[in-house]
Amino acid sequence: MRQAQGFTLFELVLVMVLLGITLVGASRVVRAFSDIYQQQSNQDQLVSQSRFVLERLTRELRDVTPNSVRLNTAAGVQCLEFVPFSVSGRYRAITLSPDSRSFLDVISLDSNFSVQANQYLVVYPTQVSDIYSSSAQRVQLAATPLGNDGDGESATYRLQLASASSFGRGLPAQRYYLLQNPVSYCVQAGQLWRYQGYSLQSTQPMPGSGLSGGSVMATGVVNNVSSQPVFAIAAASLQRNAMINIWLRFASSNDSATVLSFHHIVQVQNVP
Repeated sequence: MRQAQGFTLFELVLVMVLLGITLVGASRVVRAFSDIYQQQSNQDQLVSQSRFVLERLTRELRDVTPNSVRLNTAAGVQCLEFVPFSVSGRYRAITLSPDSRSFLDVISLDSNFSVQANQYLVVYPTQVSDIYSSSAQRVQLAATPLGNDGDGESATYRLQLASASSFGRGLPAQRYYLLQNPVSYCVQAGQLWRYQGYSLQSTQPMPGSGLSGGSVMATGVVNNVSSQPVFAIAAASLQRNAMINIWLRFASSNDSATVLSFHHIVQVQNVP
C-alpha cells in the first residue's frame, strides 16, 4: 500500500508567508474602511450639531425685541446678546414727558395674557440703549403688576408701574413689548455656549464678567474670532431689516484637517 506524503518544511513556510501577506493586506483594507467610516461619522456629527445650533439661533433671533441685538468681541471671546419678549401688543394711550402716571392701559387678544412682577416694558425702542439702559422708553412694572382698568372688556388690561413714569416718545402703531431676561451666545475656547437667566445690563456682559453657568451648544469650533468672527451684524437700512451673519467652522478632534464651514443669515425685526 502506498503511504500518503506530508508537507515539506518549505511548503509550510511558504503557506505561512502567503497567509501573512494576505492578512496584512486584509488588515490594511479593514483599517482603511474603518478610517473612512470614522471620518464620515465625525462629519455627520458635525453636520448634525451645526444644524441644531443654526436652527436654534434662527428661531430665537426671529422673535427678539427690535433693536436688542448687540455684539462684543474681546480677548478671543465673541458674544451675541439679544432680548426676547414674552408679550407684544398695543397700548391704549401713554403719558409723554413732562406728564407722568403710574399705570399703562394695554390691549391683548391672547387669552393667556400674563405679566411678571417687576418686569420691564419698552415702547418704541429705536436703539440698544432704550432696552438695556434706563431710558425714557423703558419702564418697570410694579410688584403687583396687573390691575383693573374698569371697562369690562376682556381684551384690555391695566399694568401697574413701579413708579409714576412717562415716555420720551410714542409710536403711531402703539406697540409695546414686555421684556424677558436677555440671552447670550458666546464662542470661547472652541465651544459655543448659551447663557440665560441674568438681568439687563447697560454694558454687555462676557463670560467670567457677568455671565456664568452657561450650557454648551456646540464643540469643535475652530473660528479665530479676531480674524474669522462667528457673528456679524449688518445694520438695518431703509430697504431691509437688520441681518445677523453666522459663520461657523467646525473640525473634529479626530480629524482636524477636515474643516466644515457653515454660513447662515438671519433677518431680525427692527421695526418697533
